[in-house]
This record gives sequence, structure tokens and C-alpha cells, in this order.
Amino acid sequence: MLILFEEVKVVAEKFDIEIKIPRLSKKQTNRSNIPLNTPEQYYRASILIPYLDKFITELEERFNVHRSILSGFDSLFRENGPIEDIIILSNKYNADLQNDGTQNEIIEAEYKLWQRKLMQTTEKPNNALEAMAMCNQSIYPNIFKLLQILVTLPVSSATNERTFSNLKRIKTYLRNSMSEGRLNGLAMLSINKNYSIKPEEVIEELAKKKRRLPFLL
Repeated sequence: MLILFEEVKVVAEKFDIEIKIPRLSKKQTNRSNIPLNTPEQYYRASILIPYLDKFITELEERFNVHRSILSGFDSLFRENGPIEDIIILSNKYNADLQNDGTQNEIIEAEYKLWQRKLMQTTEKPNNALEAMAMCNQSIYPNIFKLLQILVTLPVSSATNERTFSNLKRIKTYLRNSMSEGRLNGLAMLSINKNYSIKPEEVIEELAKKKRRLPFLL
């Protein structure tokens, strides 16, 4: 905290700003009214500590929602993981799994077989890709599907944010009349610019669409 305050003092001196304690009042209710001796103590108690408390609380609230889901995915790599975690995970992704009315019984049986396989395996999987490689889809269809979901889960939202930033460069004020279909096409070309598209692939895709005139090659 002392280092942070010293950096603030350097910036304040650069812009000729005096760091001082605001005027205190016994009846002050709309801002921090902490009777301390130095500006460092005042701003530490009124700004820094409340900010850190708020930041930690927000992090805990954000990740508490996903804690049960993450515990379920973690149980896919444990030989003695609790069955409750995998049940919660399967209920979360119930629409993606094989469901015939006895979903919990099926996932429990598959999970017990999967744990037995992990016990008999000398080289344990370190990630979802390695687990998928050793998971037989015919024997463990639901476990395999859960591993597929784990592999495709995004680590962060940075990719999506870059996509929206890319749209600002595509749809400028000169392109306000652009249709949604054209905008989607230009966005896909710009976002996936690292992928090479052959002319034959474009022609084949266009040939699949219905046309009034015959599409002659």
C-alpha cells in the first residue's frame, strides 16, 4: 500500500496536485468522514481497503455460481470423486446427454465404470483432450459428451470481445445502409481471415441454393 501511495504522490507532483485530507465534519453522511492524521492513512481507510473488499466479494460471488459445475468436471479426473458432483453436472447439461427418463441411473453406472478405468490406467489423463483420447464413446457416451463440453468451454470472453471490436471496423458510418446478411458475411470473413477458402468451395456452396436460373459451371 505504501508503494502505491508513493506512485500516486509522484503523479500528483507531476501535475502540481496537493494530496490532502478533505474537510471533515461531524455530521457528514454522504462521503467518508474518517478522522485520521495523514493523507496516506485517510485514503487507505476510505478508498483502498473498501475497494479491495468489494473486489474480493465480487470475485467470490462470481465463481461461487460455477463452483458446483467445476467440481463436476474435476470429478471426471478423480478415481474416487463423489457421485453427487457428476449428477449435478449431468443435470446442468441434461439436454446434451442421452436421456430416456433414467438419466441419473445411467450416468451413475457410466461414472463408476469410468472410475474403474482410471484406477486401472497407469498414465492418468492431465487434461480433457487426453481423457477424450482414452474414453470409448460407445461404452461411455455421456462421459465422452461431458469431456467434449469441457474441451469447448471458453477460458475467457476475450475472443468474443475481440469479435465485437472487429464489428466497429466493419460497419462504419459509410456503411449504415448495409443489410444484416452482408454484415454477417463480412464479419465472418474478417474474423476467420486466417482460414483460406478455395473458389471451388464457394461455388459448391452457391450451387446448393435455389435459383431461378440454372447455375451452370
